[in-house]
Amino acid sequence: MSEKESDLESEIQREAFLGTLPVATEKKIYGFLDAFLVLSGYCIATWSYTQGVYLTTLVGFQQLLIGTFFGAIFMLLIYQLPVILSTRYGIDSWIWLRATLGKNGVIALSVLLILINFPWYAVCAELFSSSMQNLLKLCGMNVLNGRVSHVFLAILCVLLGVSLAWRGIGVITRTTKILVPILLLLGIFVIFITFTRVPFHVIWDYLPHHQANEKPNIAYYIMSIEANFAFVITLFGGMSGIPRLAKTERAGYFAGVFGQGISGSLFVVVGAVMSIAMQHLTGKVTDDPTLMLATLGFPAMAIFSLFLVAFANIGTQALGLYLYGVVLKSSFGKKKYKNLIILLAIYVTLLVIWGGVTEYFGAFLTISACIYAPLAALLFADFFFVRKGKIDLRSAFFLKGHSHYQYTKGFNLLGIFCVFAGMLMSLAIYNPVTEEIHNLFLFHLTPTGFSFIGTLFLYCLLSKLPVVRRYLLKDRKDVTFHAVPFDREKTPPRQIFFILPIIWLVSFFMTRSGKLGKIQKRNMAGIQPPYFVIATHHSFMDFYITPLALFPHRANYISELEGFEAFGEWKYRQIGCLGTRKFVNDLSLIRNMKKVVERGDILVLYPEARYANVGTNSEIPISVAKMAKMLNVPLVALNMKGNYLQSPIWNLHKRKGVQLQAELKCLYNKEELAKSEITEIHQTIQEFLTYDEYAYQFEKKMKISYKKRAEGLETVLYQCLTCEVEFQMISSDEKLICKNCGEVFFMDDYGKLQTKNQEMTAIHIPDWYEHERKMVEKEIKEQRYFFKCLVKIEALPNGENFIPMGVGTLFHDKRGFVLQFHEENYEGKKEMLFQAHTTPSLHTEYDYRGKGQAIVLSTLDNSYFLFPVESEEGNFNVTKLLFATEFLYKIQKRL
Repeated sequence: MSEKESDLESEIQREAFLGTLPVATEKKIYGFLDAFLVLSGYCIATWSYTQGVYLTTLVGFQQLLIGTFFGAIFMLLIYQLPVILSTRYGIDSWIWLRATLGKNGVIALSVLLILINFPWYAVCAELFSSSMQNLLKLCGMNVLNGRVSHVFLAILCVLLGVSLAWRGIGVITRTTKILVPILLLLGIFVIFITFTRVPFHVIWDYLPHHQANEKPNIAYYIMSIEANFAFVITLFGGMSGIPRLAKTERAGYFAGVFGQGISGSLFVVVGAVMSIAMQHLTGKVTDDPTLMLATLGFPAMAIFSLFLVAFANIGTQALGLYLYGVVLKSSFGKKKYKNLIILLAIYVTLLVIWGGVTEYFGAFLTISACIYAPLAALLFADFFFVRKGKIDLRSAFFLKGHSHYQYTKGFNLLGIFCVFAGMLMSLAIYNPVTEEIHNLFLFHLTPTGFSFIGTLFLYCLLSKLPVVRRYLLKDRKDVTFHAVPFDREKTPPRQIFFILPIIWLVSFFMTRSGKLGKIQKRNMAGIQPPYFVIATHHSFMDFYITPLALFPHRANYISELEGFEAFGEWKYRQIGCLGTRKFVNDLSLIRNMKKVVERGDILVLYPEARYANVGTNSEIPISVAKMAKMLNVPLVALNMKGNYLQSPIWNLHKRKGVQLQAELKCLYNKEELAKSEITEIHQTIQEFLTYDEYAYQFEKKMKISYKKRAEGLETVLYQCLTCEVEFQMISSDEKLICKNCGEVFFMDDYGKLQTKNQEMTAIHIPDWYEHERKMVEKEIKEQRYFFKCLVKIEALPNGENFIPMGVGTLFHDKRGFVLQFHEENYEGKKEMLFQAHTTPSLHTEYDYRGKGQAIVLSTLDNSYFLFPVESEEGNFNVTKLLFATEFLYKIQKRL
């Protein structure tokens, strides 16, 4: 490589690390441990002691201990989730915020946030100065006293931080990797020393003065939780600077959660413990660790403050200057990094000279959170719910010809409005300056929590308005698509233990609509994980009932990739999902299924692989029995009832009056399974997972009076029973009407179809469905079956995005499916054959995401979602294609 090329490569890498270019995957430098140590170093500073002292004025030690760790980790688990975008794209979150706020909106907000947030670093410098002055006194050196010397030492802390920040992230990383483990050990040692100096009960039973003499006031506890929420959310501004350099999304996310939530919280507790002990021994309150250590231990022990204060604060100054230098560099790309660092240092210096930051610590903390909470909520909502993880990077970096994020003179008016609305939400319930509570009911959510939730819902709701959606999502045609296939070999993680209570709580409330009673459990005595669960598949409600049936155990669930795309691959993996494609032979999936049970977990499979079309079971493939035999763990089955009736796939509107039921049964324990033949196991599975939802409704006399209960049913019952003409059925409210012969079928409150035709009795919907199946089979036997249609194609290669593939032609006959289309970088038409003998069934959708009927054909590395073009919608029916697919498969298997 020439010298010129080498210089160019160095410049590109430097700009990437400074945030003005995406960091390429091969250039990322952090594993989980490295990122954890760096972010721990960011939090371990004397502001932690100040926070700890402040909390002791609000609540007792036991409340403080729970609130500090729980409050911090809970908030971090939520608001840190968008850092996965930073790891995925290698960009700072401020780059993404260009899509949310606009170019000038990001500049304005980043400057405002730095003005609000950088007093943190003045607190660091002030406490560094105080501790160093006290350390000199304890060493017998009566120098550098007075206000001028105090300011001098504080500025020295800033300058030392600048010197490290100038050298870049490499030096900061090496420093923190050495310093942070020492600091963590010292923190634990200091707690130990404190408890030996002061009786345990003094700290454990500590109550602030206002609680010692009065009844506990919930407002103080909420204020302490608010302080913890605010404490961690004010780290938002630089939260992506390190995760964007992480090698995996999991590492980037958990490094932030644990680095700030555990390491940072530990030192808040250290500050609180030392403060309580100092009050007991001296009657005075201080947040100076040097004085605390000297008083609680012995004078020489104050030398630890060189680590706990000097080195920690200098390291924090350096990392803070780097992170916010990156933020400013993202906003002012043409400005030199070192000049931006100097500008930040000057601002901190001016705050130090003023000297009032520490005095107004509590108010400053909540005021900071006033703007950080809505901004964090905005990023969260935009990434997960509005843009759904997809962004046009060319527009985000303002490349020529790409201006989707310019909005209104560089400002996204909706984003700016929501930020200020969120600030007003916080101030409407609590005044951080006067400490006056305006609304005690909403105050229970904390100002930060209410602002976060309110902003999130406001932005999501407004984004649903058509005019707003057009304004926000101009980039949809140019979003950066990822075509790399889904990693099928990746070992599925176990469900995260602290997410389980949330899953169970959400599942419990979601099943209240169907009044799910106690789940019946049979033969489950003594059955402990690992075991293999197979379950019926009616609707999305299945995913709420299953965790309740398996309570209190966690599980891994086999899921189709569209769920990963809809809710986010990272989130789906964390809740225990194994990604696969329907109706393909995936050996990687089998290996991962074995890994799940071998590590002692529950594995859940919905073997029908699609929702019930008319509330009846599909045929279970014998491969499920073979899999059960191979896994060699107890086989458990879950049969659910009512889920389909509440929300049938052809009309997802939730109906009232449905009673949900579920039965969990161990079909075979490990020993019984070993002795049983595969055919016997298969028959047992098929029998237990047999169901008929309309028979269940009629038997229980469940009245479903939803007026539009028949709308959409024509997609399933597409062939008139009277005249036997196809694709002429329409629906209106509770009526199913044939346009050809005029026959009208009325769906009564108990799921039966009635007609004025006296020759017909009440019609059981599954009987009509099976009649259609026989008609298709007859058509195939008589060699009259052939299907051809123009289709719009959307490919799903991974769990991140659909890729539009244009229009193609779909054929279906005895060979199977043939799909022809033009593909980029491929000369002529590309033709794909999905042979009949390899396609046992078909993934069908009746109104996929509002786009109408669709079928899905998959290979191991791609899924093709096929929608009919408008001119051919009348001849495209997924139910008939399903019948034909299943019968052609059976014919081919017999040959």
